[in-house]
Amino acid sequence: MFVFGAPSLVYKKDDIRQNNFIINRAAVSSVMSCCKCGERADAARGSILYSILNRGAQCPQGHLETAAAQQICTCASKSKLVAIRAPRAVFKAASQVLVKTFRFVKNVPCFRGLPAEDQLRLVRNSWAPLLVLGMVQDSVDFDTVETQQPSLLHTILTHSKEHPAEIEDPGVPVGDAEGIRMCVVRCRGLRISVKEYAFLKGAILFTPEVTELECRDYIQALQREAERALYEHVRTAHRGKAGRVAKLRAVLNALRTMDPDTVAGLFFRPVMGTSSTDEHVLAMFHER
Repeated sequence: MFVFGAPSLVYKKDDIRQNNFIINRAAVSSVMSCCKCGERADAARGSILYSILNRGAQCPQGHLETAAAQQICTCASKSKLVAIRAPRAVFKAASQVLVKTFRFVKNVPCFRGLPAEDQLRLVRNSWAPLLVLGMVQDSVDFDTVETQQPSLLHTILTHSKEHPAEIEDPGVPVGDAEGIRMCVVRCRGLRISVKEYAFLKGAILFTPEVTELECRDYIQALQREAERALYEHVRTAHRGKAGRVAKLRAVLNALRTMDPDTVAGLFFRPVMGTSSTDEHVLAMFHER
């Protein structure tokens, strides 16, 4: 016999065991429902979490669980996280690059002529690729190190979900970080000239797809002009290198699709924590 709470609440051991099994199955099912990896539960039968949740439970023969309940999430093994090895040094260098880049941007006459709201919208949209491009131009190096995301068991035991502000940023997915690194390597391999950097920054900055722009048509014309000037310069300065235009176009496309959250998670959040990246970026933009 087992007493819970008050003498009137008395349950048999078998009832407790059965109820725990039902609760544990529900917990495992809720965890697995967040993933579509499709792995079988057999792969996790030896895990610590599985053993804890199913300790003492007897699954009757012939009563197989549903296909959904037999799945187990293995996404953690497929999404390794990395962080900057020297976060404070890289944070300082990246911030300096961003200030320098914004000074260049604010000295472009056609940008200064835009409404203030359009300027801020363009800056918010383009700061991440501009930062990466500026780090290449200023030869800012960074190394990453693999980190560990808190396990599900750790999250449950420490109630981390109830206090998200107390969780230290674990890093970014290794695939996203490698995407940034490969873009940097590709840029360095091209030995981009000062003029090419300027045209690339203009083509990235002037993005007519940004929402709520007042001067969308004018910004689209500026983007086309920056791209045209870039490719004409390449054809003139690099005659006999027909593939350079295609390589620069590929770099430009890679920079445009760069995820700001990944860039912030790699270079800023390890130092800033939960502080707003947007506020930090705008502070860099308004710095004189």
